[in-house]
Amino acid sequence: MNDEVSTKDGALYLHVMPRHEDGRGLHPWHVFRLNADSPRITLAGSITTCEEARLLAARDERPLRVASEAWRQMLIAGVAPTDVPDDVTLA
Repeated sequence: MNDEVSTKDGALYLHVMPRHEDGRGLHPWHVFRLNADSPRITLAGSITTCEEARLLAARDERPLRVASEAWRQMLIAGVAPTDVPDDVTLA
């Protein structure tokens, strides 16, 4: 697991947020493009597995952060590996 997020291109990275349950069930996790140097946030996509998030980050050539709660949800859902991959940072 990485301890730091790369600062390539103004510290732009992808961040997976926890999903929330409502009366209609669980929704996919949302991935946002965040820039540590400014308040700009844009939706990068929605994913249903850790591997989808990793592929999205690789395609965008950006570091990947996953909120700790989102990682816990993915583990419980069985859609993330037990060990955090080297290209993923938990936040």
